[in-house]
Formats: sequence, C-alpha cells, structure tokens
Amino acid sequence: MIRVRRFLLKAMILPAAGNGRDRQSTEGYHNLCKRKVFTMSDNTETSGMDQIFDRAMEQNPHSAELLKAFRPVMTRQRQLAESLTLPALDYSAIDRDRLRAGVPILRQIPLFSPEDPLEKIALSLAEAVREGMPKLTEEMDRLSALISGGKLRLKDSLEALPAGGDGATQPRANDLAFSPSNASFLWSLTARVLLERRGREAAQALGPFDWEKGYCPVCGEFPSIALIEEEGGKRFLHCSSCGQDWRFTRVVCPYCEKESSKEMDYFYVEGKTQESAFVCGRCKKYLVTLYRAGRLLARDMDVSAVSLVHLDMIMQDKGYEPMVACAWNVLG
Repeated sequence: MIRVRRFLLKAMILPAAGNGRDRQSTEGYHNLCKRKVFTMSDNTETSGMDQIFDRAMEQNPHSAELLKAFRPVMTRQRQLAESLTLPALDYSAIDRDRLRAGVPILRQIPLFSPEDPLEKIALSLAEAVREGMPKLTEEMDRLSALISGGKLRLKDSLEALPAGGDGATQPRANDLAFSPSNASFLWSLTARVLLERRGREAAQALGPFDWEKGYCPVCGEFPSIALIEEEGGKRFLHCSSCGQDWRFTRVVCPYCEKESSKEMDYFYVEGKTQESAFVCGRCKKYLVTLYRAGRLLARDMDVSAVSLVHLDMIMQDKGYEPMVACAWNVLG
C-alpha cells in the first residue's frame, strides 16, 4: 500500500502563472462536473461535499489523511464562493479576439475589487485550516489576529497584482512574526474563492468562447488535473487556482504545446485503469488524469486531485514535475 508522506506543512505556495493548441470550446464542460449549491445558512447543503469526500476516502484510503485535512478547507471555499455578496464587475471589456489569441481574462480585466470582503474570506478560511490542519493552528491564529487588527492588509497583496497578474502576491513579513509560506497559503485559498466566483460570472457574460491553450482561460495557471470522457475521448483540464474547466486536445502537451506521440505517454498503476498520469518526455511535466465512464455521481475535481496524490509521488520519484504546484502535490 502506498503511504502518503506527511508534507502538509511544507511549501504551501500559490502556483505560478503559465503559458499552451487545437481550437476547442469551453461550451459543454460547465455541466460535466456540476457541484451542489452550498449556502452558509443551510448546513444541510454541505452534504454534497460530504458525500464527495466520503466516497473519495473510501475509494482512495491511501489519501485519507490528506483528504481529511483539506475537507473543511475546500468545503468552506465552495460555501463562500456560492454565498458571498460581491460587488459587480464589468465584463464587457473582455476581448474575444485576445482570448482566441491566448490572453486569459485576468490579463485583460481586474477580477478583484477594492470592495471585496477579503478579510471576511481569509478569517473564515483560517478557521477551516485550523479544523483540517491543527498543526497550523498557532500560525492561523497569528495571521487572523494581524488581519483583524489591521496590521496585515490583504488588499495590499491583491492590489499589487501586475496587469495580467500571476495570482496573489506574497505578503511581506517585515517585522510581523508570521511565516510567509503559510500566509501565502492562506492568500491563495482566499484568491481561489474570488476567482472561482468571478470566473463563473465572466463565463456567463461571455457565453461559449474559443480557447486553444493548455493554461487556464480565466487566471492563466496550468491545470492540476485532467478528465477524459470515455464516450468520445474528450479531455478536459481543470485549474485549481480558480476552479475553471476547459476542453483541450489530447495530442498536445498542455505545458510545452508540443505535439509528439513519441514523447507523450500515460502512466497507469496496476488495477487502477480509471486513474493515470499524462507524461511529456520533452518538458518532463506530468498531469494526473481521470477517466470518466458516467455522470451519475457528483465530482469535485480538486477533491479528485487530492485523491490521486499517490500518482504525484510516483511521477515525482521518476523525475517528472507537476504542471502546477498545489498545496497537496509539493512533496518532500
């Protein structure tokens, strides 16, 4: 039995932005992995995520420890993304031609507002981190106190985004006693809530649009996991930084954009035919991948990514790197 290494406290950083063919459309995938709507006022609505996590732990007992750690965090993120009242943004400035040319939405318009309830989101997520990762309790308490006391302003971090930014910038420790890596972890969780909501709103405002790249059309990050439909064999990529899903050709590496069947392959674990890792011999990157036979059961792609951490371990031991660093796949 593969054992998951204890790396929860190591290098919890926001993934770096990226760069990816084949004309594909985002239309159709929004209904592929539909999640139950969660509201903070109705605890019964969390049953959807509970069922997803329970099933994931039953099917992947080797990842149970990691799934337990991220369960309250991801559940809280979904609740916040659904329930928060956010200031409206103007999506009319998004240029379809620039999208077609590979310029993601975040590089065209700001997806954060000065009126966003950043502190409220961060404090709520800090509470969830304490629940799932008790070893981080002291650090989350320290960060929460600094945020509540106004000594640490999240707006400064998000407002420092360059045009077409690379995600939330890491806050400065200066003379404040906190861990920059743990603060960056909390910032990335906070940014995910806003980007998920804004990405969904932007997609609704745009309607179907063409996207030809292996990086995310919303935030520009590379995918953390892929899903292949057994019926038709279509491949869909998932971004864990904003929750966006998009279709991408199977004959091109999403990371280096090279098309070479001799240098691309899929690695399987014996007895696990529904799970694999796409590997590219040219750029030495891998992408954990699921095969989907039906749509009867709800799925959360981030939960699935955490469930497949054993593939991350195997591929990294073989010398490959993930296409994007996530809190659960930075292994030591």
